[in-house]
Amino acid sequence: MRGTKLLYFKLSRSAIKLKELKDNLVVCVFLRKTQTPAFFWEKYLNNLLLKSSINNLNYPLKPELPPHFTQKEFIEWFVGFTDGEGCFSIRIQNEKTISLIFTIELHKDDVEVLHKIANGLGVGRVLVNKNKDSALFFISKFEDINSVLIPLFKNFPLQTTKHLDFISFADAASIIFNSRNLKKKLSLLELEKLIDLKQSINTKRLIINEEENKLLVDKVYISKWWLLGFIEGEGTFGYKHLVPYFQIAQNKKNLFVLKAIEAYLKEELVPSLINSENKELEFKYNLNKLTGVYSMTFEKVDNNFYHLIPFFESLTFLSRKSLDYEWWVLSVFIHKLGYFYLPEGKQIALQISSSTNKYRYTTAKDSLNKIGLPSIESILNLFKQTPPFDISSHRSHFELVREFTIAKGGRKGFLVHIYECDSTLDGMPLKEVKDSPFSTYGDGHEVLGLKRGSRVIGRYIDTGKLYRDKYRFSSVPLK
Repeated sequence: MRGTKLLYFKLSRSAIKLKELKDNLVVCVFLRKTQTPAFFWEKYLNNLLLKSSINNLNYPLKPELPPHFTQKEFIEWFVGFTDGEGCFSIRIQNEKTISLIFTIELHKDDVEVLHKIANGLGVGRVLVNKNKDSALFFISKFEDINSVLIPLFKNFPLQTTKHLDFISFADAASIIFNSRNLKKKLSLLELEKLIDLKQSINTKRLIINEEENKLLVDKVYISKWWLLGFIEGEGTFGYKHLVPYFQIAQNKKNLFVLKAIEAYLKEELVPSLINSENKELEFKYNLNKLTGVYSMTFEKVDNNFYHLIPFFESLTFLSRKSLDYEWWVLSVFIHKLGYFYLPEGKQIALQISSSTNKYRYTTAKDSLNKIGLPSIESILNLFKQTPPFDISSHRSHFELVREFTIAKGGRKGFLVHIYECDSTLDGMPLKEVKDSPFSTYGDGHEVLGLKRGSRVIGRYIDTGKLYRDKYRFSSVPLK
């Protein structure tokens, strides 16, 4: 690939070094030890909290790629990240001013990964636009586009419909190159062709014909490094009612890519030895008819614990998505071992969900972000307790939750105590509302004037957080 300055790194395939602390915890849990080794988390948590508090614009960047990355692995990662975040543009001002540009635009806090891309490719520039709170990696020099970018994507094709944008982009580059090489002006026919190509890319590509769709479906190929790059661009390590889930969302035109990812993961994700019952990996699809976006989601704690975490632990994230992932791992462990069903465990889960993903950005304005991340001390104190769930029993997480909640009493597994208090007055006694405790969440919701199916109590119970600055929910009586 003439003109490339791609970095080359050697990878020792004999062993992939995982984070020391988390590795020991995973091993201990998978060896069926019932007591979580809290001390293993301390160094890991210190590093994680430090990284989470850093504003990328105010500390020295670390733009180098990890030393174990090979050239091929970086390129595959970059192609996947481009499938998620990249943009090909053809700009035509007049017949004499025509330019091509490739861009990746992210939040300014994520600028470090753009520097890694620039260093890895050896071309392109990075700019931070403080007015827009964004950072931009771009390649605008025609020589770099023609000699580095286009050969790269021809040898390592994009997997989504963005591949069609690239084809149009490459065709435009070919017309411009021939014109420059022959030192002649563009003909009227060539200019019209460039205009047509410009109208066929990005959001202007409204329809994908049968031939184009066949091209995309027939060539799709998923590798683990492409998938990691794609996930760092399009994946979400999120929370629904404080329960961790993993999700990849795509426009319905790229449903075939989600299906290819599903097939790859079913083949690749071998459950850990502790999961002797070989529980099947479950993929859930939802279509937002308003936006035309499909979401492929892993919702079950068992799927995330036994399948996804071991897979991701064999990879190295390049972007700050690693922060979301690492806190998500902690939340998965809190759920899987049953700590979530202790008041202090649910409080930590609430803090994690309220301080990651969109809430981790320095520009986040949502009030939930004020809760802040949990302290190391609170996490270690939680882990010093015997886990409520014995996962060595090989029972599903659903069964363990059901057994635990029923044991606590109540027709639905919990008794719901609702207390009324004044958030502006410290030390005021709690006053239990009339008819409390309730045997179902629905009864409690009705007393508050909410619909029986509301999620309010589920989100607030045992967290110590007040609903409407007035009501506190607990599964046990409070003194």
